[in-house]
Amino acid sequence: MTDDGTLALEIQGFLLEMYGTEVSPDFINTVTDAVIAEVREWQQRPLEALYPVVFFDALRVQIRDKAWSGARRSTWC
Repeated sequence: MTDDGTLALEIQGFLLEMYGTEVSPDFINTVTDAVIAEVREWQQRPLEALYPVVFFDALRVQIRDKAWSGARRSTWC
């Protein structure tokens, strides 16, 4: 079982369904045990007073096809 209560068998099923990758529950537990200390340390780190954030309302996307090339549409986020 992982730190958040997810069973290794659930993770195994997810990896098989999403990525077609077969791994054993023992491998999942080994990997989880290897990184859990670093994850806990990261979760408990002190937060900075300020974080830079960029917010895009829309992006102009260059589209190329055989008939036309250029800024064809805005993609809204």
